Amino acid sequence: MKKYIFYLIAFLAISCEDVLDKKNLGAIDDSYVWSDPNMIELNVNSFYVNWMPAGLFKQSALIQNGIISDEARSGYNGRAVNIINGVRFGADRTDVPFQNWYYGGIRKANEFLQNIEERYILPANATQAQKEQRDRFIGEVRFYRAHLYWEMIKVYGGVPIITKVIDKDETDESLLYPKRNTTDESFTFVIKELKEAADLLPITYSGDNWGRITKGAALAYCARIQLYKASPMFNPSNERKYWKDAYDTYKDVIELDIYDLHPTFSEIWKEKGENNKEIIWFKDYKKGTITHGWDAGNMMRSQAVGDATANCPVQELVDAFPMKDGTPYVKSNPETNPYDYRDPRLRETVVWNGDTYGPRNEKVYTFVSESTDPNSPMYNFDGIDSHQSATSTGYYMRKMKDESLDGTKGDYGYGKGSYTQWVELRYAEVLLGLAEAANEIGETEEGVEQLKLIRDRAGILPGENKRYGIPENISIDDFRTLVQNERYIELAFEDKRYWDLRRWKLAHLKLNNQLTAMEIRKKINGKEVSYTYKRRVQRHDKTNKPVFLEKFYFLPLPKEELLRNPNLEQNEEWK
Repeated sequence: MKKYIFYLIAFLAISCEDVLDKKNLGAIDDSYVWSDPNMIELNVNSFYVNWMPAGLFKQSALIQNGIISDEARSGYNGRAVNIINGVRFGADRTDVPFQNWYYGGIRKANEFLQNIEERYILPANATQAQKEQRDRFIGEVRFYRAHLYWEMIKVYGGVPIITKVIDKDETDESLLYPKRNTTDESFTFVIKELKEAADLLPITYSGDNWGRITKGAALAYCARIQLYKASPMFNPSNERKYWKDAYDTYKDVIELDIYDLHPTFSEIWKEKGENNKEIIWFKDYKKGTITHGWDAGNMMRSQAVGDATANCPVQELVDAFPMKDGTPYVKSNPETNPYDYRDPRLRETVVWNGDTYGPRNEKVYTFVSESTDPNSPMYNFDGIDSHQSATSTGYYMRKMKDESLDGTKGDYGYGKGSYTQWVELRYAEVLLGLAEAANEIGETEEGVEQLKLIRDRAGILPGENKRYGIPENISIDDFRTLVQNERYIELAFEDKRYWDLRRWKLAHLKLNNQLTAMEIRKKINGKEVSYTYKRRVQRHDKTNKPVFLEKFYFLPLPKEELLRNPNLEQNEEWK
């Protein structure tokens, strides 16, 4: 896992690039590749290089998934505006968001699985270690094949399920031009793949293998997909069976007894290695070698190096964080300081007016700059709307950033310098998923217990009844709303919110609203300084009203794929 570039170069030498070209092994002898476990492992490693999720740490996602949901807006007007306002959604467009067609990677997975089955035959006296290694290879590749299918299913619904290598000389048109499987068939395939992959994978790794796909990762990912299957987007009749399936798989993950919540919320993305028991599936980065631009892209102007304010948290997200005692935040009228006595996760997620940030604990102010004179006490370089690269919401990003990085020393800039890990799956998501599924099958108090664990780690006060602000005898409907809000704040900017709103069929309700900012003004009375707080529509939403139509839940299949395959049928809403 530490040799990504080497793995990629090695695999490119032995992999096929043409989807219909069965063999293209270049200078490396074919029989050698499939008889040497080290070469086979290089093949497996290529799936990590090519298909490991990096979420919002990717540049394309950096300007999309955070700011097309109700988590943030960019300081820059051009970023993702045509997604927010619906312009880029169209059956004839080639730039529709998330319009990925992963059959090149699926082809490589099918080739691998066919070759290892037919050509990597262990001797009768093979050791247990050899058998486990072979099983691991198969389990890892089946996991990634399921992952690629899922990335399409959650966007399109049912897709063609192809599990064999289709030769370029194939004459059977049903294989050359496959039809779409139903959505239910597609779900069944992916869930079965992940369950069977889990049986082939070890529970833990150590040393150089740390970070590979485990049994727990396969089960937790399977449970996430089952939660989607149970949700209103895919389960409009709310059949309880699907919630029970997700519940059971989440319980399987917990019963492995190897995961736990990290004691410090802000350290989840910084602490690397086996001591961090919260992370389940992640992409690592290395200081000075493999880095990303999360810090640079989300820096306030005063500490920026070339880039800044890609994701400015919106007021709706700030309001979602409860009070320190776990009770919902209630706006005061008039508002004074809305950040006192709040859920500690709020400060770990956003930087607000007067807060400190960075290696020198510099004060960051977001009040409106009412002077152009840098020497005036009413001037504010970082102030809301003071410049297109300043905050557009009154807030800056803190989550998943490394405050030890110093831009004056060249630590970051223009898409590089950050080496916090992207955590695609963590134990808190498992607990939240279990809480949601338990509630839907009538086990609401079991769900409450999961939220109590998360709120306890967050630093919310337990209260005399030890319920962390969760009401006694809470109803199924009220607890559903509470879980949805808890996911909003706990998993903010982890590339979950946009997809949650889709699976809950709430996107057309939440994402058609203009989001708000906090307009802060400074007042000086002698030696006393105070601030006034007023909510207003975020500046970009004033001119670009958000649009999410019902038809956006299932997006159009890529036009070029429909032209290639006459048996593919477009989603009904896009015909």
